[in-house]
Amino acid sequence: MTLWVAIDFDGVICDSVDECHITALNAYHRMTGDIRWVSTIDDLDPEAVQRFRRLRHLARNASEFWLVIHLTYNDPGLDGPRHFDDLRQHHLHTLTEFEPLFFQARNRYRADSPRRWLDLHRMYPEFRDGWDQLKTRFPTFIVTTKDLTSIRLFNEHWELGVPEDRIWTKERGTDKTQAIQHLADSLDISPTDFVFIDDHPHHVLEVASLGAKCFWASWGFLGTYGDSPEPDNRYITINRLAELLPYLI
Repeated sequence: MTLWVAIDFDGVICDSVDECHITALNAYHRMTGDIRWVSTIDDLDPEAVQRFRRLRHLARNASEFWLVIHLTYNDPGLDGPRHFDDLRQHHLHTLTEFEPLFFQARNRYRADSPRRWLDLHRMYPEFRDGWDQLKTRFPTFIVTTKDLTSIRLFNEHWELGVPEDRIWTKERGTDKTQAIQHLADSLDISPTDFVFIDDHPHHVLEVASLGAKCFWASWGFLGTYGDSPEPDNRYITINRLAELLPYLI
């Protein structure tokens, strides 16, 4: 049986935490009428940088970075993911307004300072350990809520070698469960034929509900800056991509 692999980008392939902070803060400034433009993480309060890093894993898509920035700089006393979910529901209208501003801020930075923008990102060494073996042995997709332009740039810049017809980005939808179901339907296979890797437990558990074999990447935003989730028999924890390979044979 052929197994198909779907892998998240931010938090699994790429550490983009500082770029997300700068982009979200510039979008937040615009939304509030603040004319400041931030171009380097060194311009920011180190305590705010660390707080954003601890909260980053809570954002599942671009709109939710409004809430992460709001909590970072205003700190109304977040006490966990459930509190974040409650705040998300309360601020849904604001999050919807914020999303296009986030991508406008990213596009502006990327167009004005492409090298500086690229340098805000790094590839996780834990991902690199196993990637060449994985992509040459199994059909592999990137499934992400990031924009296609950014993914194209990194696919080329880091020579990932993922064909564009195997890249699912936010332009096609941000629900990863729907993404896996759509890909399975298009391939005329079952979602149970997919292996899915993500650093966000919410995404992992949602995709697991389809019957896909799911793995939580411990080197991502939550594992690096937050507390590891409670063990759950619906997914397997891996500490580097190479640990995935024995499960695929």
